[in-house]
Amino acid sequence: MTLLNSIILGIIQGLTEFLPVSSSGHLVLFSSLLNVESSSVVFEVLVHVGTLAAVLAVFWQEFVQVVQGFFKLASGPKQWRELYEGDSRCRLFLWLVVGTIPTILVALLFKDYVEQAFRSTKLVGGTLILTGLILFLADRAAGKGAAQEQTLWDALWVGIGQAVAILPGISRSGTTIAFGLARGLGREQAARFSFLLSIPSILGALVYSLPDLAGGGAPASPGVLLAGMAAAGLTGYLAIRMLLSVVRRGRLVWFSYYTWFVGILVLVLA
Repeated sequence: MTLLNSIILGIIQGLTEFLPVSSSGHLVLFSSLLNVESSSVVFEVLVHVGTLAAVLAVFWQEFVQVVQGFFKLASGPKQWRELYEGDSRCRLFLWLVVGTIPTILVALLFKDYVEQAFRSTKLVGGTLILTGLILFLADRAAGKGAAQEQTLWDALWVGIGQAVAILPGISRSGTTIAFGLARGLGREQAARFSFLLSIPSILGALVYSLPDLAGGGAPASPGVLLAGMAAAGLTGYLAIRMLLSVVRRGRLVWFSYYTWFVGILVLVLA
């Protein structure tokens, strides 16, 4: 892997990880266009570290609140109901736990099917078009009134959206935001929870990849790999800021047109 390749792949990962356009769909597209093989496990882990750093940089205060909520709940396990009702930090931590459960279940129960789905270019083209439809309908159906207070049921529903997005071609950020809007959450409220929910998701992907690191050789020098990680982190940070701005302005539908175009292109290439 050259320095330029590392930076380009890092940029693609950083942008598509958070913009509602599906990173997996773009990987399939670039593989078809450029005949590029999948990058090594070492590189994939490093760019995931970069995207995780981007989320933490934007939502550091919320992340600290999640950690505080965890320790507060751990110190009083018999008073969880009282802590949930009286402490917003505890509520945020439990929302993330509940929202992550569906993804864990799907990953464990349908692991083989999901891995097989990544080999189907036609499936990715179809799911990219489905992502566009989800974004289009969510943007049109988003409530105009004041945002409602989030509940555990809202967190579970958004988590189901994230579990659906485990399929290649379905955008994680787009689907979770859409599911949040469908539950009556405000635009920015749904977007912020979507990004926070990505933290345990990315951490889970990192932990899942760790056993493969022993057998995965580094495809380049440490400097080249770190350049890719830095590119993923910087572009991921910019992507988060951009999407928050787009969601606030009610322009999520822009991405539906793009995913329709990419989905059709993937189907043509297939």
